[in-house]
Amino acid sequence: VRQSYQYSEMIFDDWGYFYEKYVGQKYEEEGYQVEYLGLKNGFLDGGMDIIIRKDNFKAYIQCKYSSKSKPCFGKQKIEWILYKASSFLSKQYKDQKLNFWLVVPTLQLIKKDLQDYFLSKNNFQDMVKLELKAIPMLL
Repeated sequence: VRQSYQYSEMIFDDWGYFYEKYVGQKYEEEGYQVEYLGLKNGFLDGGMDIIIRKDNFKAYIQCKYSSKSKPCFGKQKIEWILYKASSFLSKQYKDQKLNFWLVVPTLQLIKKDLQDYFLSKNNFQDMVKLELKAIPMLL
């Protein structure tokens, strides 16, 4: 189902869904199969917006959109993202390494020390590989 929006009618929450779709389409262009959990389930997505698959690779993605270009993620927000992701991923396959990506329009939204904090969680577990990715949304 294709939906169209008038730019002037979009509210802030709409941009999050729009960004999820945009990110998914970017991965589709790269040949990935994309499952849109956030668009399908809304707030009941369990903290995971997109799952991408290609060959034997799978990544679970949480998208966070902001129109700001300066840092707006605090430690509490990072911890909430990690908590929701761990709750979701703990119910997934137990016999393979999982990939969890936090995707934002620009890494400038997350201060360097918080980027390091997020990625430092890779040192404390061995079943989930964390990555930060920037996918700018060009309007």
